[in-house]
Amino acid sequence: MPLLLDTDYAELEERGLEYVEDEAQRFLVFPKYPLPEGLYQEKTCEVLVIIPNNYNQGGIDMLWTHPHLTRLDGKAVPKMNGPGGGDNRQFAGKEYCRWSRHWNHAPVAWRAGNDNIVTILRRISWALGNPDANK
Repeated sequence: MPLLLDTDYAELEERGLEYVEDEAQRFLVFPKYPLPEGLYQEKTCEVLVIIPNNYNQGGIDMLWTHPHLTRLDGKAVPKMNGPGGGDNRQFAGKEYCRWSRHWNHAPVAWRAGNDNIVTILRRISWALGNPDANK
C-alpha cells in the first residue's frame, strides 16, 4: 500500500525530489535534501519522516536527519538527538538523528484532508532553516 496519495507523488515528481519509501516502517526518506546556506557544515542531508497510518488525516510531528548536522556557529540544535540518542531511527544501515518538532497547535496544526506532502516539505524546510525554534 503506498504511503502517500497519488497527488503527493505528482508533487514530488514536479519538484524533482528523490525519495525512498519503506512501506513496512512507513518511512519516507529524501536522500539529498538541500540545506540552507550558511547554517550547517553540510550542504545536503538525508531526511526521514514517518508517514502516519491515517495520512492525510494526520501529519508528521518529527523528522530525522543523517548525518547528525553540525552548525557552522558551533551551537547545538535544540531538541535534536545526537548519535546513539533515544528514538533515533535506523534505515539502510544508517542512523538518523531525531529532531523533535511539534506542529500540533494553531496556526501550524495539520488540517485533515487539506494538508499534503507540500505541507510536510514546508515543515522540513522550516525546521532545517530555523534550528533554534522550539516548535
